[in-house]
Amino acid sequence: MRMKYLQDKQYNVISLDDFYHHKQEQNFPDDAVVITIDDGFYSTLKVANDVLAKYNLPSTLYLTSYYCDKDCPIFMLAAQYMFYKSNNNADLSALNIQGVTGGISDENLNNIIKHGSKFKTEEERIDLLKALAELLNIDYFALNSERLLNLIKFEEIDQLVNKGMDIQLHTHRHTFPENEDAAIEEIEKNRAKIDPYLPKTQTHFCYPSGVWSENHWPVFEKTGVKTATTCEPRLIYYDTPNYSLDRILDGSNLAQIEYEAEVSGFVEFIRKLRGK
Repeated sequence: MRMKYLQDKQYNVISLDDFYHHKQEQNFPDDAVVITIDDGFYSTLKVANDVLAKYNLPSTLYLTSYYCDKDCPIFMLAAQYMFYKSNNNADLSALNIQGVTGGISDENLNNIIKHGSKFKTEEERIDLLKALAELLNIDYFALNSERLLNLIKFEEIDQLVNKGMDIQLHTHRHTFPENEDAAIEEIEKNRAKIDPYLPKTQTHFCYPSGVWSENHWPVFEKTGVKTATTCEPRLIYYDTPNYSLDRILDGSNLAQIEYEAEVSGFVEFIRKLRGK
């Protein structure tokens, strides 16, 4: 519905590279829109890839790389999903995790995630997810095979590229430390992981979880990054800094009329009118 709307209303959907050059030269085409997607969940390949190709719309995927060679769901999201889906209030103390007693609760979930995050290997986290799934009467193997919470695999990247999707940087472990050396390592490891599967080196970046700081900007200069995207809900102007590009976040929580108001600029006008 969203992509059909852009086509029906004749919005000028351009690539992120084209956007960057237009911004530098201060000659945006009328009604210009850039489509970006975060993380690289399997649904990007299973659903979005064909929809975007159907309407011949260029797009950019900011791909975080750690889970792309792991045959498992993202640990934190899988634990949250199991808690959400389960109707079984089993005694989770059987997991033998400090602070985890009784059944489903926010405190138990947080303690399980904190415990699993300390493991050195993904195999240990998978074992924990399997144990949790058994207690909550969730089919872990079905969850994994459906790839609902899995990322695309490296060898699937070409299927996206062949249909016109650009792949760019989103850190390796979906974290972007304030420490400069650690931040550089996240970018360079991310680039090293996905670069062999792409026709060109990545020069655009998206802050994981939308958390950003101007303190990161020297890191981009040192790593050859041209733009960095936030989750701030604003339109982009010629004087918007290249390392804090705003964007409208679309999702199932956004009604169609809200979406239309955002892309048309009407909501931006209201924000300015209200001084927010």
